[in-house]
Amino acid sequence: MMNIAALLQAAEFLERREREAEHGYASAMPVQIEITRRKPKSKKSQGNRTTHNELEKNRRAHLRNCLEKLKELVPLGPESSRHTTLGLLTKAKAFIKVLAGFIK
Repeated sequence: MMNIAALLQAAEFLERREREAEHGYASAMPVQIEITRRKPKSKKSQGNRTTHNELEKNRRAHLRNCLEKLKELVPLGPESSRHTTLGLLTKAKAFIKVLAGFIK
């Protein structure tokens, strides 16, 4: 049995991504930055940076894991040797629409 929750989660991600692109969230306006001398970073801010880096590393690992699970659930076809994230999510979205047709 396919994991419908994982497929629905992927569909929600795609929809959110499309909405953000429509509203221009995906690309920021270029901003001119004045170059000023900066103080050396304190130990506290370096600790915050280390924490942030660790959280970001964990976030990317979780995303990779979810994409691998999605690959197992979505029929990718004969050209499935290597997929981009967008290609995989697009196929997942199409597959969800097919499944939704069966549910009605």
